[in-house]
Amino acid sequence: MALAGCLGNGEEDGVDGSGSDNGSRYERISVSFSEQGGALNEGRLDIGVGTMMNFSITPGWVQEAVASVDDFRILDVEDATADAWNDDDTLFIEDLDTDELEGADNDHVDVPGEVPCPTFAYNFVSRVELDYDVVYTFLETMWDVREDLADEFGIFAFHEDPEFWVQNHYEGIPFHPAAADFYQDELDVWSDEFERADESDDVLEADTIRMKTSEQGTTGHAANEALAAVMNDHLDELSIEAQTSDGSEENIGDIASENIEMGFLQNWTAREFREGVAPFDDLDFEMTQVFHYYDLPWYFITNNMDLETLSDIEPDMAVSPTPSGSGTAPGLERALEYALDD
Repeated sequence: MALAGCLGNGEEDGVDGSGSDNGSRYERISVSFSEQGGALNEGRLDIGVGTMMNFSITPGWVQEAVASVDDFRILDVEDATADAWNDDDTLFIEDLDTDELEGADNDHVDVPGEVPCPTFAYNFVSRVELDYDVVYTFLETMWDVREDLADEFGIFAFHEDPEFWVQNHYEGIPFHPAAADFYQDELDVWSDEFERADESDDVLEADTIRMKTSEQGTTGHAANEALAAVMNDHLDELSIEAQTSDGSEENIGDIASENIEMGFLQNWTAREFREGVAPFDDLDFEMTQVFHYYDLPWYFITNNMDLETLSDIEPDMAVSPTPSGSGTAPGLERALEYALDD
């Protein structure tokens, strides 16, 4: 599936990035993921968010939130809201079986079963100039050590499936020529719907692949550290360096300035880059895709058992649709507006 856009890279609270709430029917607050359980318990937060990596892995901070409250519910989504989400080309909506949540069978936990979720696809990207042999060697080694990677960090078990490497690619952003050849010649997963970038006359050589994901303590960075550790045990002339980042905007800027070789981003940011939306309007380089990292479907959580669906949220309720300024915030704010539209 090619993704034209999915959730965000915003810096402000409002759906439009302006900092206003656009008349939202809720109080927009910002609570970090790890603090959600305590904030729910103390009454500072009415509705937070959760995710399941690749639709099956419950992050530790979600498990902590479940354990922190007397009652825990994943809010259902009304059909009209789901229809509106699916009609919005900037949102990528996938169904999640919430019965798979770690702790779903606990007495104090209520889940709605299958629920539509705004979903983010994270892919690693690079400049087209990045040396062909460097990219090919990287992918070839990563494939060869896929079982070791899965043993080191469970999320890499999905990379044992060749199709996963090209899953949810970004529309309008071609694959690096070495990646395209690898997927065609080695994994046999190349499709006519994919685009192969032309090889550049300029070559960006590297003996260290600096890779940026997200902040310290996030699953994205922890997985990147595991990737570097395993790969460095099997690479001779290359090394991998996992770096922290404040997010997709920083990653793109560092790729543009050649401060890193690869960085991850998600669909919404990829679309904004492709369309030349600020702050990417002054950047002039060809971005290429390298491999698919993981998917994050997002749902909304509460300890208020009077609420059953997103549309039950009331004007005075405190909602944190991920922390303000996070890459996920604008899309989830947009999704909420559909649910609360009179």
